Amino acid sequence: MGVTLFTVVATALLSSVFTLAIGYYILRRQAKDRYDIAIKEAIERFKAEVGPEIEQRVKQGMLEGVKSLPSREVLRETTRTIAKTGLDLMGDSLKMATRTRTRKPGTPLDDD
Repeated sequence: MGVTLFTVVATALLSSVFTLAIGYYILRRQAKDRYDIAIKEAIERFKAEVGPEIEQRVKQGMLEGVKSLPSREVLRETTRTIAKTGLDLMGDSLKMATRTRTRKPGTPLDDD
């Protein structure tokens, strides 16, 4: 009786596992194809609906950016100012790096 009961339970479990594996494989394969198609369609709809609006906004932003550029003279003066400031910073740094340092004998801890 024990062997028969074991055989029935084992057969039922193996049958269930086998059925679940086949079902999982079939559903996964079909669902993957369906989801891939649905995602591609959603992307195409998004491109068709939102794409032209984004393109128009980018063009408008570029036009506004070009229109807001300062004149040639302002750009020239700004460039000169930036270059002069950079040279001043470099000069100050070189002065600090090349100056001689006078050190007092001892260290700050000696004062304590």
